[in-house]
Amino acid sequence: MTLSGNLPMTRRCFFAAAGLTAAATGGAAAGQTTAAADNLPKAALLGDGDVKTYFLEFHTGQEVMQGLLAFAKKHKLVAGYLTGIGAISDAVIGYFDPEKKAYVRNTEKGQAEVLSLTGNLALYDNEPFFHVHVALGLRDGSARGGHLFEAMVRPTVELVLTTYSKPVRRKVDPETGLPLLDP
Repeated sequence: MTLSGNLPMTRRCFFAAAGLTAAATGGAAAGQTTAAADNLPKAALLGDGDVKTYFLEFHTGQEVMQGLLAFAKKHKLVAGYLTGIGAISDAVIGYFDPEKKAYVRNTEKGQAEVLSLTGNLALYDNEPFFHVHVALGLRDGSARGGHLFEAMVRPTVELVLTTYSKPVRRKVDPETGLPLLDP
């Protein structure tokens, strides 16, 4: 089955088939770097009002965290949560070492399934800040997970981002040195 005779009926076309228009958000906005614009996902607004829900679709070669930040800045988002699945070719994940008060970063090379991606959005120093965790399924059936710093998409990452109009903020916790939620 195809839509308009051009697009094959896939998950990507599901929302268009349901009568929702997916608008490409490419193109650099004023003051936006080319890298940020290149990482913007395709987006469809699924619900409008004080609470807005977006379906975000990343494609091969886009970096998830840069794309999320560019999307949040473009749409002036101040609070929310997200969940998603997909597949990536490389990632940097980590865990927080409370004794060192720093994240230990681990690079995951090669193809992996995004079994689960979840996180939240708040403002930190009046800028959007995503705190995201991920579970990755590796080729041998093992799993790795932790705080997501970077993830290169291959072939797709599909996210649902629900946002709120009332800002949620982060402030640095003196004990850990982390910017924790301060609702």
